[in-house]
Amino acid sequence: MTLTTAPHQAIVVVGLGYGDESKGATVDFLTASIPDTVAVVRWSGGAQAAHNVRHGFRHHTFSQFGSGTFLDVRTILRAPMLVNPILLAAEAAALERQAVRDPLGLIVADARCLVTTPIHIAMNRAREIVRGAARHGSTGLGIGETVAFDLAVRAGARRGDVIGNFVVPADAPHDAAPTLGTLRSRPDTLRALDAMARYAEPLLAMIDDGDAQHEPVEQMATELCAIAEHLSIADDIDHVLRSAMDAGTVVFEGSQGMLLDEWHGFHPHTTWATLTPRHLVAGLAAASRDPYVLGLTRPYATRHGDGPMPTEDASLVLAEPDNREGRYQGGWRSGHLDLPALRYAAEVAGRIDGVAVSHLDMLGTAPLQVADSWAGHREPLAFAASHDLGRLDALTQVARGARPDLRELPVDPDAVTALIAETVGAPVVLTATGPHRSDRSLRAEAAQRRTA
Repeated sequence: MTLTTAPHQAIVVVGLGYGDESKGATVDFLTASIPDTVAVVRWSGGAQAAHNVRHGFRHHTFSQFGSGTFLDVRTILRAPMLVNPILLAAEAAALERQAVRDPLGLIVADARCLVTTPIHIAMNRAREIVRGAARHGSTGLGIGETVAFDLAVRAGARRGDVIGNFVVPADAPHDAAPTLGTLRSRPDTLRALDAMARYAEPLLAMIDDGDAQHEPVEQMATELCAIAEHLSIADDIDHVLRSAMDAGTVVFEGSQGMLLDEWHGFHPHTTWATLTPRHLVAGLAAASRDPYVLGLTRPYATRHGDGPMPTEDASLVLAEPDNREGRYQGGWRSGHLDLPALRYAAEVAGRIDGVAVSHLDMLGTAPLQVADSWAGHREPLAFAASHDLGRLDALTQVARGARPDLRELPVDPDAVTALIAETVGAPVVLTATGPHRSDRSLRAEAAQRRTA
């Protein structure tokens, strides 16, 4: 299987770093290059995604909409993706200013998607403020709180229990966490929000900060239900997905990167989402839709916020127009190409058929290096299927103590892409030398997918 512009493909796009590997620009390019693309599926993460797309004078940072929206391609929001309707409406308004007609009309959303509300956001920010210097590097958009609240409700958690690494602030309510399906009924929405507000109150009372507060529940319910009326909410999203794949090419747009995966990243500086496409790929294959899995990387490492980053180099000066420090997320960090981390990310993904390498125009603009191994830990980082936080803590300590064995990185793009292809075990099939759609190209010499 090769990545081509042929019709009727299923392409899964995932990041092989800590995020910011140009997923949005890649999805936009694929959507423009494959004429029969009918949908982009968002299937992980939530409103914290920041996928930048530039074409001509247009620029948008895609959050919940698929990054093919500039081409009027439909977005399918499929659980377990989290949906923040208020931010979705704000993003739709921004897209309208970019000449996209009726953005919300391009969305079909899974009724099972958990809803992120202002209450979740307030809890997230309060918890990070309480952590002080021990912050996890959250975006402050309520992603972890959305998942943790749902888990607390399902478990019947009591005050003081621990869900993941979150202390439960109050006894969990009996009412289920709100989903998009809940928003079809204002009474159901009010009941769910009331229960959630009571649950959050002890945590929010600890913080005297406007960012860790939320508007009245009645106002929130009115806004959420009004937005839901403009969405096509499907009870059988898999039927919608099958119909889309019958009609043409579908691109599955991942969020963040493998090194932030909730069960395989450097805990606790990870997201509350499964980013590895293993289950998605298995489900598509079972439905006779064997997908092409495209892994993305830069020729150097980047990370937003706290957490291990063995090849970090504060002296590196690399152009970065779209990323900057955030109050909750922390600073933007750069480092050298980290082959042990890249190799581990490919293992976490489960299968990579081809690689896209962006930011090749940065080669030669700074003294970039490459780490072939981490001194003191020369064995490959081991992927484990078990969901063991103790194992993840040990992995984090290995990464924190790593001393990378660095050498000069070649400035020749072909030499760099060959190095990346050898490390990942898959050919480099797409390259980018700038942020625009026109800066990307498929490599004619793309090789066949490796056999498992």
